[in-house]
Amino acid sequence: MDRPTVLIVDDEPTNRAIFRATLAGSCVVLEAASGPEALDLIAREPVDLVLLDVMMPKMDGYEVCRRIKEKADGFLPVLFVTALGDQSDRNTGLEAGADDFLTKPIDRRELLLRSRAFLRLREQDRVIRRQLVELERLQAAKDDLVGMLVHDMRSPLSGTVALLELLREELTGRAAEDVELALRSTRTALGRLDEVLQVRLLEEGALVAHRGPVALEALIGAAVATLDAVARRKGVRLSSAIEGEGAAQIDGKLVQRSIENLLSNALKYTPSGGDVSLTARRAGTALELEVADRGPGIPEDLRTSLFEKFGSIEARQGKSRKGVGLGLYLVKLVALGHGGSVSVADRSGGGSIFRLTLAAA
Repeated sequence: MDRPTVLIVDDEPTNRAIFRATLAGSCVVLEAASGPEALDLIAREPVDLVLLDVMMPKMDGYEVCRRIKEKADGFLPVLFVTALGDQSDRNTGLEAGADDFLTKPIDRRELLLRSRAFLRLREQDRVIRRQLVELERLQAAKDDLVGMLVHDMRSPLSGTVALLELLREELTGRAAEDVELALRSTRTALGRLDEVLQVRLLEEGALVAHRGPVALEALIGAAVATLDAVARRKGVRLSSAIEGEGAAQIDGKLVQRSIENLLSNALKYTPSGGDVSLTARRAGTALELEVADRGPGIPEDLRTSLFEKFGSIEARQGKSRKGVGLGLYLVKLVALGHGGSVSVADRSGGGSIFRLTLAAA
């Protein structure tokens, strides 16, 4: 393993000799007699720790420290070694970016121990930065793989949907019912793939909100119709209402998908005999969309993470997931794309209210 490099900056040769004798056994030692010389060395040589005097000609240690911190790649620790002991001097050093202080005359044992401690921090910073670069590389590779899988699977699934629709028209009775179930499952799979694709495009900024005048009645009606069969099959009452102005400047497709995700989530957790309601409300330049369910409610400490990528209450509580955790994340991305927000609150009488607020002008 390469030995770390320590730069000693002091205009007194005797001080530099003491530091060198203390550290040379475990470090590569560089020396500079002035601030400009130190900055020149740092620009040319890799340095892991700087031991810096304050009172020097040409440029004092405070200015040297400021310049080092401005140009440092990552965490480069700077320790002031000074005879100045006033608190105001220390405050000035901290403002300049100093990481610690050693007081002259130096205790050689303390010098060695503090140097080792900050060199460990320097190495840990390097390790973390390397890990972050590797994580970014793996994330990019994963995103590329997901993109290819989604692209390659959408075409055959779309073809399967078309074939099943043709087959359903030619069958009756139990066979037609079985084909309808297969068609429903295939459409669900295709919808999940579209959701993954939309999330990725929104994250990359490749899918932006294209605003246009949207009639809320048609938008709400289409979203409710998509989930009506699910509600009837589960025995849940599904209702909708529009309050105030009936139009908004929004991206109709993205907002409809968000509403469908909120309704799907509400129906998933609402028991048979319960009710789910959707309310669209214009409030000034904002459009508020509220989906109220009769589920078990959302614990206070999980309400923020609920809208994160792959967020799942069940997973955080050690239970089996009921979904992959992209539906509500997509709602959050659509909200941000419209300059809005998404939140959840308790519903009177039990359940939750999910509120999607969009800048609709």
